[in-house]
Amino acid sequence: MSKPHGRGQGPVFIEGGAFHFLYRATLGAFLLLAFSGLTSTITAQGRTWNDPRVLGLIQEAREVRQAVVQDSTLRTYSSEARGYVYFYLDRRDTGERILVKTDQIALDVFWKSPNRFKQRIVGMRDEKSLPTNIHYHLDHLVVVQDEFGDRIRIGDGDEVEAVIHPVAPGSESTYDFLLADSVTLHLPASGDTVRVYEVQVRPKDFEAQGFIGSVFIDRDTRSIARMNFTFTPSSYVDDYLAHISISLENGLWEGRYWLPYRQQLEIRREVPYLDFPAGSVIRGSFEVRNYQINDPIPDSFFMGPTITAAPVAARLAFPFEEGLHAQLGEEGLQGFKPPPTMDEIRSLAISIARDQYLDGLGRTRFFLPSPAVSSGLRFNRAEGLFLGAGISHSLSASVGLVGYGGFSIGRERPTLEGTLRFGRQSPYTSVDLFLNRPRDLTPTPAISGVLNTFSAATLQNDYSDLLFASGVRVGHTRSPGPERELSLEARLERHRSAWDVVSSDIEDTDFRPVIPVEEGTWTSLAATGSFPGPWAGVRIEAGALAGRHEERDFGALDGSVSYEGRWLDRGTNLRASIRGGSLVGEAPIQAHYFLGGRGTVPGFPFRSRVGDAFWLLRTEGSTDVLPPFLRVRAFGSAGAVRSFSTPDPLVPGLGTDSTPLVSVGVGLGLGWDVLRLDLARGLSDGGDWELMLSVNRSFWPWL
Repeated sequence: MSKPHGRGQGPVFIEGGAFHFLYRATLGAFLLLAFSGLTSTITAQGRTWNDPRVLGLIQEAREVRQAVVQDSTLRTYSSEARGYVYFYLDRRDTGERILVKTDQIALDVFWKSPNRFKQRIVGMRDEKSLPTNIHYHLDHLVVVQDEFGDRIRIGDGDEVEAVIHPVAPGSESTYDFLLADSVTLHLPASGDTVRVYEVQVRPKDFEAQGFIGSVFIDRDTRSIARMNFTFTPSSYVDDYLAHISISLENGLWEGRYWLPYRQQLEIRREVPYLDFPAGSVIRGSFEVRNYQINDPIPDSFFMGPTITAAPVAARLAFPFEEGLHAQLGEEGLQGFKPPPTMDEIRSLAISIARDQYLDGLGRTRFFLPSPAVSSGLRFNRAEGLFLGAGISHSLSASVGLVGYGGFSIGRERPTLEGTLRFGRQSPYTSVDLFLNRPRDLTPTPAISGVLNTFSAATLQNDYSDLLFASGVRVGHTRSPGPERELSLEARLERHRSAWDVVSSDIEDTDFRPVIPVEEGTWTSLAATGSFPGPWAGVRIEAGALAGRHEERDFGALDGSVSYEGRWLDRGTNLRASIRGGSLVGEAPIQAHYFLGGRGTVPGFPFRSRVGDAFWLLRTEGSTDVLPPFLRVRAFGSAGAVRSFSTPDPLVPGLGTDSTPLVSVGVGLGLGWDVLRLDLARGLSDGGDWELMLSVNRSFWPWL
């Protein structure tokens, strides 16, 4: 077996053109950051905190709020509330979510002057998508009737205890106030529009307990129409709390009474000392409706507990107007209607807080990048046994620094990475420096990291073909709308093949040869976009690889469209996707597309076809048979490559045949569809049976 030419064993080199490319890309990114920061500074300088006008407005809102309990025209009200509470796992860096549990709740809500409250849970049902024993605090399952009173308390005091309300008596000694804007709000409850003042609130001391956010005050009545807010880190009682975000929206009833209408709550927890790419989130959403104003309610009705519940059988039999999954969209969790989103509240708090650190978690934590488990421990034929760990540190609310390193026992070489990130949410910019970062070939990952380690160590089946990259990456990402993302990425890196490491070591094993890559200095600029409904993505890239003897210039255009239909009440899913891409110019082997086997078209030898253009169609339908323990699935795949120029070098047995590969299969999903067992059959020439054990793809980023 011949080795690839142009491998280059000498030191890393950078041609002048590549150096200038890196210089321009890095300078452009930092100029963008500097301009954004300058704009923020100029905007902030045009505002005045605690001017007499805004302090007078807060005083008037306080007086109106206290007068509500003395309003002789409002004696009682009763209403109905409907809500959902979701518990799920998510990745903060990508927003990917895995639903664990859904609860649907119906409430009867009562109030009587001067300040008596009562709520009764009359309907409640739930469904677990994954096993959990979570129990919610009672106040997560009901609505807030008094805007939390003068002291904000959440989770029965286990999460937040006694944070001063921004219009409570004496709040001027605790908070700064800024009259940010005058806006028009549409009130869905009544169909009216009102003019309100937006007053931004921040604590004078960010080390103390405090409210951070906005209060919207009606211009005519000085009543509170809406509050969007979060808290300072010291407000959180539970060490596992990363943040709590809340939106309270009042409606105008009978043209004069501001009463609760819509409420949203998000509580996110993470491990305090481990920066792991996963967290648990509780999201609650309630709407209050059907108000009956001043109907007689006897005083005796309010005796006993403030919150009561109907018997279990009655709660389960309650005739809900919507299904349990009515607010779950095809792409994940929905049902949190604007305004605003929880991310918008978080971004607002960061801007108000002057970039103070706002997480309840520690600034410095142990860190594992995605996929987390495999970045700490893995095995493959290119690295042998690899051990790694890292540390993350938050310099401020929007600037973070990450360091990660490990050692490959098989290669006897270290891997080192460092990332500086500006911005926690869109838009954000990151600068990565790395040494010997492993990277697999395209177009799709084939298996989760943990299962690949198990397969390589026990069966000598390694479903990866790694190269090692050393260099720098500068990226900028912006989300112009829900589920829309645009990214720019510039890379300058040295590629080294794994061929010379493992080609001689695997001669006496059943491992297949590693696909060698062309070594040299890679420079590229890429733009990526993703769009919803059905989900679509596109990537455009221009680059060059400067090897020891020649330079290859190339361009790439890749795209995909996918659809997922979810009928949760029937436990049925339908998925379909089509991907394709093409290269132009003289692209190196690592830019090409590989098909065959699990991850693309199962039932054929793994990555047995290569080309500079490809298409891949995949479909899958599944339904519950014995939920949540057993699910059945049928699937099909088809794809082909086309080679306009033959890549060099090639491993013997790696083909460029453009004949389509087609396969079909059936499978079982076990235990909430977490573990999967699939049997596929390749129908084209060279196809065979293939049995595959896998984990639900949603968990791959953590494995």
